[in-house]
Amino acid sequence: MYYINNQNPITLSKVLQTILLLCLGLFFTGCATLFQEQEYVLIDRPVDKDYTYYYDVFTLPEIAKIRKIRLIGEGKLRNIEIHVRDAKHRWKLKKKIHRINQLPLDIPLTVDTDAIKVKKAYTTVFGEIKTIQFFTVVDKGENKH
Repeated sequence: MYYINNQNPITLSKVLQTILLLCLGLFFTGCATLFQEQEYVLIDRPVDKDYTYYYDVFTLPEIAKIRKIRLIGEGKLRNIEIHVRDAKHRWKLKKKIHRINQLPLDIPLTVDTDAIKVKKAYTTVFGEIKTIQFFTVVDKGENKH
Protein backbone atom coordinates (compact mmCIF):
# COMPACT_ATOMS: atom_id res chain seq x y z
CA MET A 1 0.00 0.00 0.00
CA TYR A 2 1.04 3.53 -0.74
CA TYR A 3 0.13 6.53 1.37
CA ILE A 4 -0.46 10.17 0.48
CA ASN A 5 0.70 12.43 3.31
CA ASN A 6 0.68 9.36 5.59
CA GLN A 7 -3.13 9.52 5.72
CA ASN A 8 -5.02 7.98 2.80
CA PRO A 9 -3.97 4.54 1.62
CA ILE A 10 -3.74 4.02 -2.17
CA THR A 11 -3.64 0.50 -3.53
CA LEU A 12 -1.70 -0.51 -6.59
CA SER A 13 -4.93 -1.45 -8.35
CA LYS A 14 -6.27 2.11 -7.91
CA VAL A 15 -3.06 3.53 -9.36
CA LEU A 16 -3.30 1.19 -12.35
CA GLN A 17 -6.99 2.04 -12.85
CA THR A 18 -6.17 5.74 -12.88
CA ILE A 19 -3.34 5.27 -15.37
CA LEU A 20 -5.59 3.14 -17.59
CA LEU A 21 -8.35 5.77 -17.55
CA LEU A 22 -5.88 8.52 -18.43
CA CYS A 23 -4.46 6.48 -21.31
CA LEU A 24 -7.93 5.68 -22.67
CA GLY A 25 -8.92 9.34 -22.44
CA LEU A 26 -5.82 10.43 -24.36
CA PHE A 27 -6.33 7.66 -26.92
CA PHE A 28 -9.93 8.60 -27.69
CA THR A 29 -9.12 12.32 -27.83
CA GLY A 30 -6.37 11.59 -30.38
CA CYS A 31 -8.62 9.27 -32.37
CA ALA A 32 -11.34 11.91 -32.57
CA THR A 33 -8.84 14.23 -34.23
CA LEU A 34 -7.75 11.54 -36.65
CA PHE A 35 -11.30 10.63 -37.61
CA GLN A 36 -12.43 14.16 -38.43
CA GLU A 37 -13.78 14.24 -41.92
CA GLN A 38 -11.17 15.67 -44.22
CA GLU A 39 -11.08 16.13 -47.94
CA TYR A 40 -8.28 16.50 -50.44
CA VAL A 41 -7.92 19.94 -52.00
CA LEU A 42 -5.85 20.71 -55.08
CA ILE A 43 -2.94 23.06 -54.40
CA ASP A 44 -3.61 25.67 -57.06
CA ARG A 45 -0.08 26.79 -57.89
CA PRO A 46 1.90 26.62 -61.13
CA VAL A 47 3.95 23.43 -61.50
CA ASP A 48 7.29 23.56 -63.34
CA LYS A 49 8.44 20.41 -65.11
CA ASP A 50 11.90 19.09 -65.92
CA TYR A 51 12.11 15.86 -67.90
CA THR A 52 15.08 13.60 -68.46
CA TYR A 53 15.37 10.03 -69.66
CA TYR A 54 15.54 8.60 -66.13
CA TYR A 55 13.39 10.96 -64.07
CA ASP A 56 10.78 13.73 -64.13
CA VAL A 57 10.96 16.60 -61.62
CA PHE A 58 7.83 18.59 -60.76
CA THR A 59 8.34 21.78 -58.74
CA LEU A 60 6.04 24.17 -56.88
CA PRO A 61 7.01 27.84 -56.29
CA GLU A 62 7.19 27.27 -52.50
CA ILE A 63 7.08 24.49 -49.91
CA ALA A 64 3.58 23.09 -49.29
CA LYS A 65 2.01 20.43 -47.06
CA ILE A 66 1.51 17.63 -49.56
CA ARG A 67 -0.84 14.77 -48.65
CA LYS A 68 -1.36 13.21 -52.07
CA ILE A 69 -0.01 13.52 -55.59
CA ARG A 70 -1.74 12.56 -58.83
CA LEU A 71 0.40 11.53 -61.78
CA ILE A 72 -1.43 12.49 -64.96
CA GLY A 73 -0.61 11.04 -68.34
CA GLU A 74 -1.33 8.18 -70.68
CA GLY A 75 -0.72 4.48 -70.45
CA LYS A 76 0.55 2.43 -67.53
CA LEU A 77 3.49 2.75 -65.14
CA ARG A 78 5.52 0.28 -63.14
CA ASN A 79 8.86 0.27 -61.32
CA ILE A 80 8.90 3.93 -60.35
CA GLU A 81 10.31 5.68 -57.30
CA ILE A 82 8.91 8.83 -55.73
CA HIS A 83 11.53 11.14 -54.20
CA VAL A 84 10.88 14.40 -52.32
CA ARG A 85 13.20 17.35 -51.91
CA ASP A 86 13.93 18.49 -48.36
CA ALA A 87 14.66 22.01 -47.12
CA LYS A 88 18.37 21.55 -47.90
CA HIS A 89 17.56 20.53 -51.50
CA ARG A 90 18.49 16.88 -50.96
CA TRP A 91 16.37 14.14 -52.49
CA LYS A 92 14.87 11.48 -50.23
CA LEU A 93 13.16 8.30 -51.41
CA LYS A 94 9.56 8.14 -50.17
CA LYS A 95 7.88 5.36 -52.17
CA LYS A 96 8.69 2.53 -54.55
CA ILE A 97 5.93 1.29 -56.80
CA HIS A 98 6.61 -2.02 -58.53
CA ARG A 99 3.15 -3.11 -59.66
CA ILE A 100 1.57 -1.95 -62.92
CA ASN A 101 -0.74 1.07 -62.49
CA GLN A 102 -2.98 2.85 -64.97
CA LEU A 103 -2.54 6.61 -65.30
CA PRO A 104 -3.83 8.86 -63.78
CA LEU A 105 -2.39 7.46 -60.55
CA ASP A 106 -3.08 8.79 -57.03
CA ILE A 107 -0.22 8.31 -54.55
CA PRO A 108 -0.73 9.20 -50.88
CA LEU A 109 2.21 11.09 -49.35
CA THR A 110 2.64 13.07 -46.16
CA VAL A 111 5.47 15.52 -46.78
CA ASP A 112 6.33 19.20 -46.70
CA THR A 113 8.18 19.90 -49.93
CA ASP A 114 8.37 22.04 -53.04
CA ALA A 115 9.45 19.30 -55.46
CA ILE A 116 8.75 15.69 -56.37
CA LYS A 117 11.03 13.55 -58.51
CA VAL A 118 9.62 10.50 -60.26
CA LYS A 119 12.47 8.16 -61.09
CA LYS A 120 11.71 5.73 -63.87
CA ALA A 121 13.41 2.35 -64.09
CA TYR A 122 14.36 0.97 -67.46
CA THR A 123 11.24 -1.22 -67.43
CA THR A 124 8.84 1.74 -67.13
CA VAL A 125 8.10 1.99 -70.83
CA PHE A 126 4.33 1.55 -70.77
CA GLY A 127 3.25 5.12 -70.12
CA GLU A 128 4.16 8.78 -70.08
CA ILE A 129 3.67 11.24 -67.22
CA LYS A 130 2.53 14.58 -68.63
CA THR A 131 2.06 16.51 -65.38
CA ILE A 132 1.40 16.13 -61.67
CA GLN A 133 -1.17 17.55 -59.28
CA PHE A 134 -0.38 18.26 -55.63
CA PHE A 135 -3.08 17.91 -52.95
CA THR A 136 -3.38 18.86 -49.30
CA VAL A 137 -6.22 18.20 -46.85
CA VAL A 138 -8.68 20.46 -45.06
CA ASP A 139 -11.39 19.66 -42.53
CA LYS A 140 -14.81 19.43 -44.17
CA GLY A 141 -16.54 22.78 -43.96
CA GLU A 142 -13.26 24.72 -43.64
CA ASN A 143 -12.70 27.58 -46.07
CA LYS A 144 -10.60 26.54 -49.04
CA HIS A 145 -8.24 28.93 -50.77
